[in-house]
Amino acid sequence: MKRVREFIYLDEVSVTSLLASILGAIPSEITEKLTNSTRTELGGGGEFKAGAGKANAAMKREVTRASDYQVLRKASIQATFKDLYATVESSLVLRSGPFPELKPAAMRKVRYASSMHSEFSPWIVDGASLKRGRLIELEVELRADAIFRTSTIITSMTNIIGQSPALAAEVETQEMRTAIEVNGFIQELMAGLIPIKCRAINYEVSTVEGRDFLIAGDIFPELPEAYRLNRRPLYLVGVVEEALFWKDIRRVLFSGSSVKVLCRVGRDQVQDSWSPVKLVDVLKEVVPDMESAMDEFGPSALRAMTGGVDDSGDVTQLRESALARYGDLLVESQGATMSEELRARIAQVVSSRSSEMGSVVANRAVFRAVAECVSDELSCQFTSDDEARMRGEALTQHGLMVDGSLSVRPGNSSGHLDDTVDGKCIDAEIVAIYW
Repeated sequence: MKRVREFIYLDEVSVTSLLASILGAIPSEITEKLTNSTRTELGGGGEFKAGAGKANAAMKREVTRASDYQVLRKASIQATFKDLYATVESSLVLRSGPFPELKPAAMRKVRYASSMHSEFSPWIVDGASLKRGRLIELEVELRADAIFRTSTIITSMTNIIGQSPALAAEVETQEMRTAIEVNGFIQELMAGLIPIKCRAINYEVSTVEGRDFLIAGDIFPELPEAYRLNRRPLYLVGVVEEALFWKDIRRVLFSGSSVKVLCRVGRDQVQDSWSPVKLVDVLKEVVPDMESAMDEFGPSALRAMTGGVDDSGDVTQLRESALARYGDLLVESQGATMSEELRARIAQVVSSRSSEMGSVVANRAVFRAVAECVSDELSCQFTSDDEARMRGEALTQHGLMVDGSLSVRPGNSSGHLDDTVDGKCIDAEIVAIYW
């Protein structure tokens, strides 16, 4: 049975570029011509003698009938994709299935293997084989990244509120105004691109002895215990162009539908994290806290729209705990142990300066004072990126935003932008999404 595809997203430039790099020139039109010819031949003759003379007579008739017709077919992008897929299918590093049958002899090797090899492909794939530019096909749950979903919700809410003065009066808060302003900034950063983070359906990741293996879910029960214990989900991440969707994005990016994605690996091997807003990587050179601010934008915005959270807890105590945790993270990053003298110095900074926290700039100055204590004690220096990362981690662990205010509590489902659990991801360039 021929495969029937319905496209959700298709990048025509990528499809034609890939096929042209493999086959060379791609025809824009294909002509099929068929000719039929019929030939009839009639022959006859006779001979007679008259005296010394002899005469021959012959008769021949030929009738030819010919007919031909031409079919002109334009090579559409769907047909071009079909040709591309047929060309690269056998060389895909990862595939959506169906998988070939794993023979009993190979299954026995899997059960007692201490390390995996390429002979088990496509059931088990070494993450090191994911090189930039390689083509893969994964079956995933199609889903936009959390920051885009939140931005879309805020945009819709803003449009509704703008048409209803009564609603505007109900939600006119400083937090809501801030969320709307930040949302406009994020939309400018996205520049028509949509980040997606899709959970792979047929593969998961297992890390053993520092190596990542992409393993088909059905085979995990047969693997040694070391692989089962380190089992984590695999995500496909990347950015897509809004203009290239063949269906309304509201119908497909918020449904979690099962689809297949053909893409090219953008970064070698599997990654621990990625940045959904690509311009953030550029802005980090000037604003190291930018990535943390983007990660926390969603909880802040949802808190504004849902009327906030229970703030009965002591914010000051949470800030002090975050500062103390920051000191621990800095020390741990150097492979050292916190001395009692250093702990006392940090505690003095925490008690005297935690009250200054309340804005991004003020927070940075207080956290910097803690970092200086650690630097003096351990005779080391921390980069601005490292400080920003550990500062954000310390705040997040204690339910605080980058400005030191309360975030959405973990127990509050409205604070969960992303229901995904910790896993690893493949950063890819998306060519097509279909089912």
